[in-house]
Amino acid sequence: MLQRGSSSLRKRPHQWIILVTLICLTLLATSSAAPRKNTKKKLPPLNLPPLKTQEQKMQLLGYIRQNMPTLRQGSRVSFSSQDLDKALALELGDTISQAAPLIDDETFIRRASLDLTGTLPSAEKIKTFVADQNSNKRSDYIDELLETEAYARKWARYWTSVIFYESEANKRRVNPEALEDWLAEQFRKGAPWDYITVMLISATPERNKKKKNDYGQDYGPNNFVLACENKSTELASETARIFMGISIQCAECHDHPFDNWKRIQFHELAAFFHPYTYKMPSQEDPTVSTVVKPRFLLGEKPYENMKSDARRVSIAAYLAYNPQNYWFARSYVNRIWSELIGDGFYDVDSLGPDGDVVHKPIVNRIAANFRYKDFDPKWVFRLIMNSQVYQREMRTVDSPSELFTAIRPSRLRPDVVANSVSHVIGENPQLRKEIDTVFDMNPSLPQSTLEGSIQQALLLMNQRELQQALSQSELKQKLLGITSNEELVQSLYLNVLARNPTPDELQRNVSYLQGSEKRDEAVEDLLWVLVNCTEFRTKR
Repeated sequence: MLQRGSSSLRKRPHQWIILVTLICLTLLATSSAAPRKNTKKKLPPLNLPPLKTQEQKMQLLGYIRQNMPTLRQGSRVSFSSQDLDKALALELGDTISQAAPLIDDETFIRRASLDLTGTLPSAEKIKTFVADQNSNKRSDYIDELLETEAYARKWARYWTSVIFYESEANKRRVNPEALEDWLAEQFRKGAPWDYITVMLISATPERNKKKKNDYGQDYGPNNFVLACENKSTELASETARIFMGISIQCAECHDHPFDNWKRIQFHELAAFFHPYTYKMPSQEDPTVSTVVKPRFLLGEKPYENMKSDARRVSIAAYLAYNPQNYWFARSYVNRIWSELIGDGFYDVDSLGPDGDVVHKPIVNRIAANFRYKDFDPKWVFRLIMNSQVYQREMRTVDSPSELFTAIRPSRLRPDVVANSVSHVIGENPQLRKEIDTVFDMNPSLPQSTLEGSIQQALLLMNQRELQQALSQSELKQKLLGITSNEELVQSLYLNVLARNPTPDELQRNVSYLQGSEKRDEAVEDLLWVLVNCTEFRTKR
């Protein structure tokens, strides 16, 4: 967490305060009107204290954060889930009359559990939740899930996948597990998103020449930089993609064909991450290059002669704290919204011109309030999941005008499918590994473009180890101990699909049990059928 005013900072406060003042002045300057000409004076050399350790970086960022103007401006602003529903209804106009009905308690508890923790609720939890008459039980359940280890782990795994999915780094020089563990610790502690982002971007991993393949990868935050192979251009491209939701990588070679980003802007951003003098290669002659000074996308420039570690802290500050950089907060909100609703306000990591954003006032309003709430990730989950838009039934959305009138049918991510299988048969590391591979999907692709595969279907239908586990599972033995066919089927559905069977399903399954000569095999068949139904591997 951000630590402000610790003892080491008090030893040499004047140097830090100078840097804080410089950064804040830069941020304020870029958020005001057009600058006057010829008013800048050349500043004297600045000898800053080192920014090598996590504590030193957080001390500096804590001071910058305190001077963040939007926090003061928004201290009295509130935006509730009810406000969200009203604002969205205004945006949707007459289309809101076609919105899907709200879901029942069984559907809600399964959906919320899978979304927040990636796990199915137990049969006992479902019964207790449905029987509860408390009008605030859904909100209370969301709060309960947000305090679990499973919540921290699920979202740590998601962001690790976002960072590493397309990484081409040498696998011996990175440690995704260390990054996932570090992220899980941050989410568990309730660390704000700006803090997490700053730690990742300002990381400065160093090679330990005394140890083979030791690049500092065992320290979690270093792995964002190492996933980019510590290349300035890759870091610029991935910082913009993951933390701003914009696609600028094509500007490395030429001006962006569909947006306003210029080639020089890409290389000015890359210069922040370079340890020495950065040079942009010529488009006409690759042997010729031009020195490029670091400059953030909104025009901010770091102090002259700033060392590379301090420069990375300054770009992180420009990214997170410039109130004009609405992309930072909006990209986080858009990703979480896309994961929960099934559609984003725009593609999560490839935003082109702002015209591509649907219902822009809504995402901007949520993003602004996310900033006012100190970038608290849990606030975004509470806002969305307590709203009607999240608690609507699922429906295929055919046109942009229908977006957010229902939840889009969504495929569960590989780790969630593996969790659901473990929920039925118990933990099996080898099978989990196989499911992770076969159900692998790019976490940055929209749900509307994801498709299932024959291999996924065959794994659940025919995989020998899974079939043996089903036949020997504790759940099967528990079901066989139930003498009533109706109770057996109800328990089967609650434990596998986290809901009670419909009357037709109950009758059909009971008839099957009654007509079967071998009850043991019949129960195994019913287990197999539910594990292989579409509902088992999708969000309901």
